[in-house]
Amino acid sequence: MTFRTFLDASSGHLSPATWAWLDDQLSDAVLRDPANDAAAQIAGGKTRYGWLVYAPEEAAEGLPDDLAGVLLRARRQGADYVLFDCDAPPATDLPIRHPDFFDEPSAA
Repeated sequence: MTFRTFLDASSGHLSPATWAWLDDQLSDAVLRDPANDAAAQIAGGKTRYGWLVYAPEEAAEGLPDDLAGVLLRARRQGADYVLFDCDAPPATDLPIRHPDFFDEPSAA
């Protein structure tokens, strides 16, 4: 048996378009489609609060740029997977791409 590691990342680092793309690519029908290269590269699944995604060892083709950037970073840090979770704290050195995660202006 082999242990695998995952990076816990905020789903706020992904744009709304990437959220929709992940939902589509990780649907049962698309994952089972042998012609879908993108789904095969990121084989994973949806969770209640995000996605668990495989982090390819090299840059994967056809992935949204924001997703590819986080996956490559995870690999550089030694992770095999990324758990994108809405409750994970955002990394300070990665951009927030989803408007639901932007800081609320403080009341004056």
